[in-house]
Amino acid sequence: MKIYKQLIQSLKFKIMNFGLLVILILLPVSLVAQEFESNQDIPSPRTAFLRSLVVPGWGHHYVDKTNWTRGQYHLAADVAMILSYAGLRVRGTYLETELETYVLSRANANIGGRDRDFLLAVANFDNLQDYNEFQLRARNWNDLLPDVPGNEWNWDEDASRFQYQDMRERVDKNNNQLPTIITLMVVNRVISGLSAYNHARRVWDNAPQASVSYLNEFGQPGITAHLRFDF
Repeated sequence: MKIYKQLIQSLKFKIMNFGLLVILILLPVSLVAQEFESNQDIPSPRTAFLRSLVVPGWGHHYVDKTNWTRGQYHLAADVAMILSYAGLRVRGTYLETELETYVLSRANANIGGRDRDFLLAVANFDNLQDYNEFQLRARNWNDLLPDVPGNEWNWDEDASRFQYQDMRERVDKNNNQLPTIITLMVVNRVISGLSAYNHARRVWDNAPQASVSYLNEFGQPGITAHLRFDF
């Protein structure tokens, strides 16, 4: 059970981010593939919306290639957030590696892939024996850790353990920003899509509309043509 719980905890964050990115990118791509209308003179509001879900600003460019400033703002924001996300991922990997190396050198413990409960135990107690003694006194039988080599740690001094706590907080703060950036990317795409949809809708509504009827306005046989222009 301990091994299973550790695997779930270590993969949970990565699976969440991967799943969100798949929904964010692949689903709109498939929708646009179905709605692509390359031969249509008047831009489709639906296609404009879906294109901006894939790439913010693409829908604005599709509607009006000569005037898509609003779309450029959304595109620039998306690029900035993608770069920020990538930077945080790289920084998070560096901080986690640095943290694991520090604990191995100061507490002789390998924390790679361990769950949050174990990391908290290492942060709050000098060694495994102190941790288990505390849990026994508190009657927390389910929180006891087996006394095996893989669960052992022993800090060389309290200052090292306090330093570890600070380093772990930096890792958590860094990783906690990733879901926020993904959420902002989704919001930016939706807003860009709605804006492109409205832009295309205005073009559609203002486009000349023509109709032909084989009955005149009195209901008698004859051809009547109607042409409407909106200015």
